[in-house]
Amino acid sequence: MEKPDRILVCITPQSNGARLIDKGFETAAGGDVHILYIEKGADIFSLESAPALLQELFDYGAEKGGVIHAQCGDNITDEIRKFIKKEDITHVILGEPPKNANIASENVIGELRATMPHIKLVIMEREDN
Repeated sequence: MEKPDRILVCITPQSNGARLIDKGFETAAGGDVHILYIEKGADIFSLESAPALLQELFDYGAEKGGVIHAQCGDNITDEIRKFIKKEDITHVILGEPPKNANIASENVIGELRATMPHIKLVIMEREDN
């Protein structure tokens, strides 16, 4: 018997997060969906607008049946990898970084591909490209 998919949706405080959450539930087909926000550093809400934006996304994801997680750490990719291992994640849903994003945003995708090849990565295109 095949175990159900366990989906991780990584969000940031942007309206695009709702699309990522929707994709997570579409991909899950009855499996678990975890919605994760990671703030780099020690303060989980360093952006002034982050609490309101994230609360909207958390409420949306919870209403759909997702498990909500928020944490902080110095290395976002490491935090995601730890979460994947801890929760036995099978798929990760990420948004495509903006064209003017710093290299660190692009590195998360590249590092996950290189270090966790068994995980199915789904990178959603930005609507504003």
